[in-house]
Amino acid sequence: MHRGEKKIAIVVEEGVELLQRYLPKRATPSEVEPVEALYLLYTEAARLYDEQGRMLNFEQLMRMLTILNPYAWVEFEVYLDLRRRGRIPVPGPRSHTFLLRRSKRDTKYTHYILVLEENRPVSLSLINSFVEEALKNNWEPILAIVDRYGDITYYSVTLFHPQPARTMQHAGENTSRTTQGI
Repeated sequence: MHRGEKKIAIVVEEGVELLQRYLPKRATPSEVEPVEALYLLYTEAARLYDEQGRMLNFEQLMRMLTILNPYAWVEFEVYLDLRRRGRIPVPGPRSHTFLLRRSKRDTKYTHYILVLEENRPVSLSLINSFVEEALKNNWEPILAIVDRYGDITYYSVTLFHPQPARTMQHAGENTSRTTQGI
């Protein structure tokens, strides 16, 4: 686990072959992200132990992670939704993000997802920098907004750069010729 979070050892019940079905190809049994560990517990594909050797259940791990990351629950909701849709999201380069491939066969990531919670303030500069980072890497920027009921709405995001406004001429003015007074 990264981003300064507590380390958790993972023990797989059914074997490494099964684990590879649940995790992205880059992951090994000893290198899972917090949201992936939650998913493994939720699907009962693995048993997780903390550094003291105590077995953790889903609720215990979620409580631990929520203390460290207030977005842990909404990130898990989005991760679970994407997995149920047959996708395998990977935690992204910044907090509260996921990378996604269009299909399992693709070698490059195609979508960059920012997880947000309804009614939790977020700055426009954060969204702007997220979109710019996505476009710089040729990823489609997506906002995943989770409401208080756990429903998720996905929005595709684009940057809009308005053109400078044209100056308006006063009614009756003619700039191409001058008029002489009588």
